[in-house]
Amino acid sequence: MSTAFLADEALVDLLIQQATTGLEPAEPGELARRLALYPDADPGAIERVVATLTLAARPDGEALPRTLKDRLMEQGATWRATAPIVDLTARRSGAQRGPSTSRVRWRTSQAGWWAAAAALVLAVAGWYPRLAMPPRPPDARELRAQLIATTPGLIRWEFAATADPAAHGASGDVVWDPLSQRGYMRFAGLGPNDARRSQYQLWIFDAERDDRFPVDGGVFDIPVGTGDVVIPIAARIRVGKPVLFAVTVERPGGVVVSGRERVAVLARPTQT
Repeated sequence: MSTAFLADEALVDLLIQQATTGLEPAEPGELARRLALYPDADPGAIERVVATLTLAARPDGEALPRTLKDRLMEQGATWRATAPIVDLTARRSGAQRGPSTSRVRWRTSQAGWWAAAAALVLAVAGWYPRLAMPPRPPDARELRAQLIATTPGLIRWEFAATADPAAHGASGDVVWDPLSQRGYMRFAGLGPNDARRSQYQLWIFDAERDDRFPVDGGVFDIPVGTGDVVIPIAARIRVGKPVLFAVTVERPGGVVVSGRERVAVLARPTQT
């Protein structure tokens, strides 16, 4: 979809007029004539941008992302510094586009806002699909990095592989924030599982609890072909003082109490 029509100032002016207060009787023909010069044009872009900017200005509307707002303001400042001064009354004084006095007053008072909107169409066009769609939520890898970067007193222990076949060549670590009770496991080389037959399950051993009943940290899968993977921890109850993180191989859906027949990896404080 071409945006070349945005360079046609008179056409943009008409499209803004159509999207705001409406066209005067003689103007639809002029608009159609000018649009015919741009067969690949997307005239709806102006209306979408006007709607977006109008909603952004409403006090009850959702605020624009800060980075987008800053870039739009920068674009607007550049436009104001470089755009020629236009005599709106003169532009609208022709016989075919003669306005009423009230329309000229409206355009004069609103010119700065809508002219700036028109000048920003090219910039907004690239961002518009993102404005119309909800932002992508951060994935586990991003959340883990954020937790590490922002959490003092974070527990971070390395996983050690056992002799279990699923753990051959496995490595990784666990990070855990005792305050927020959030954490993530990172693995490389942990064997893939067939979720129809077995799943991995995390157990968190707590110094304040009986070792026979560690905290269930959730079940997870390692698909075939997975390299470095990050798994969020889903502790079922609060963990007081973790002393060991153990990953076992269990039946699909996990178990309430593990027999610990197959322990794949373990993470504990480094012995000094």
